[in-house]
Amino acid sequence: MPSSPLPDPRQLPDPRELPSPRRRPGRRGWTVATAITVALAIAVTGCGSDGGSDTSDGATSGEPTEGGTLTYGFTAAPDCVDSRQRPQLNSRTIGRQLADTLTEQDPATGELLPWLATSWTVSDDVTAFTFELREDVTFSDGEPFDAEAVKANFDAVVELGALAPQGSSFLAGYRQSVVDDDFVVTVEFEEPNAQFLQATATQSLIQLSPASLGNDPADLCQGDFAGSGPFTLDKFTPESSVELVRRDDYAWASPIAENQGAAHVERVVLEGIPEGSVRQGSLTSGQVDVIESVPAAGLAQLESDDRFTVDSVVLPAIAIPYVPLVHSPKLSDPDTRRALGLALDREAIVTAVYNGVSQPATGVLTTTNPGYLDQSDDVRYDPAAAEELLDRAGWNVIGDDGVRQRADGERLSLTITYASGNPESEQQHQLAQQQWAEVGIELKLDPVSDLPLVNMDEYPGDIATWSQTRADVDVIRLVYSSFHPEMSMLYGQPDEELDALLSSLQTTVDTEERQEIAEQAQRRIIEQGYSVPVLDRVWAYGYPNELGGFATDIEGKALLNEVWLAS
Repeated sequence: MPSSPLPDPRQLPDPRELPSPRRRPGRRGWTVATAITVALAIAVTGCGSDGGSDTSDGATSGEPTEGGTLTYGFTAAPDCVDSRQRPQLNSRTIGRQLADTLTEQDPATGELLPWLATSWTVSDDVTAFTFELREDVTFSDGEPFDAEAVKANFDAVVELGALAPQGSSFLAGYRQSVVDDDFVVTVEFEEPNAQFLQATATQSLIQLSPASLGNDPADLCQGDFAGSGPFTLDKFTPESSVELVRRDDYAWASPIAENQGAAHVERVVLEGIPEGSVRQGSLTSGQVDVIESVPAAGLAQLESDDRFTVDSVVLPAIAIPYVPLVHSPKLSDPDTRRALGLALDREAIVTAVYNGVSQPATGVLTTTNPGYLDQSDDVRYDPAAAEELLDRAGWNVIGDDGVRQRADGERLSLTITYASGNPESEQQHQLAQQQWAEVGIELKLDPVSDLPLVNMDEYPGDIATWSQTRADVDVIRLVYSSFHPEMSMLYGQPDEELDALLSSLQTTVDTEERQEIAEQAQRRIIEQGYSVPVLDRVWAYGYPNELGGFATDIEGKALLNEVWLAS
């Protein structure tokens, strides 16, 4: 489901000791290390302050304190806490606290690490993934985590189908899960699925108690489930607040967490505070302990305040774009779509709207995403080239109002439908409106309180905006292949060449070949004008220096079981 731009950070502690993996005689395949290489293609670069996971120098040092309630300021509380059913970052942040995943991803290197799965092998044809599991994990309802539970969870995601848009995409071609032993399970696919291993580290494939999986999807959205995570849900008011309670018997934390036991704080209260200045004011006045998405307008002020620490990260994601909807008759020509990108001054947008905090996009992917390709030669500001393309596309008559027309009088007037309520997004759209007007393109702004949940070939208007966070190059398949009704920008308008490239990412196991395919796909997306990358969004957290242990995972989601409050 499209939305206004999604927002969509540290040195690592030593990984915990894991039970020794058991060997399965007679199974032929890759080792864990080889599987990691295939799933990631290339390591994440540009981390540290821009994408690692550490405790900031300004935070409390020494021994953690126990107890208390942590208050957290959300940009927006989710409408659903089942992260399998929602790809948005706010739902995945809650999912991270309530349930664990089979694997984890090192924020500094992108390497896949064992978590609920202690080891794994991948078949030579990339269609079977065998996981050996921890034997000491339970769900919050007391049920054991085992191979039957993993099978039930993957079966349930497939059954959810379109209600789990990201997870069902990760499991495309799913055949079955086979319980080989109490704590050994093999996940089988009809076709090669090279991206699946990294997907097991995402909150779209969290592990829930099998006793919960038969619940109605709407009830699951309200938190009617048991997970294996460090917190349980105490109270949920959709789009308002989420309250979590520590699970005292938790003892199997992520390998990137220093705290391997129960969370330090007893409770976490996450409040939705959409207005950035109000969110920052809530922090500086002591009403909340942590805020996400420090507003660009207030970032410098908070950084200069020696009472607070700011941790920033460029999330591995699709660079926040404008997406020309190819089902719009006015945008059916690639030249018209490409002209939109050439007429956009990204540097001016970043400077004027985001105070220079965010970075102008230089490609389809953000610079911290595995598989990033520098496309700055094509993703550039060149209004003269834009005008040439518009002339060639037939928009060569300038009307009295300055808007280009075809010879038959059709005006180049485009509409963007987007979620209202974000001042920065509103300013960005207004500036794009001004810049496109300079080359004869009219942009009409259509803010709505609720975006329609429809297939993309039915989405209103001519332009959308949709970013998806995922620390794997496969994120471009999720957004730009034509196969996913509620997520694909090209659903109903297939590009056979691009679809073939994105599908082949699933079949190859050669690192260099996979990277070359990903680069071809990114070039195709820009050449055909399927994306107008705008910026790499910086996601910044703010908190008082007295708060200790703050860290995030590779997607920038807070590890709240790590945090402690000053005594």
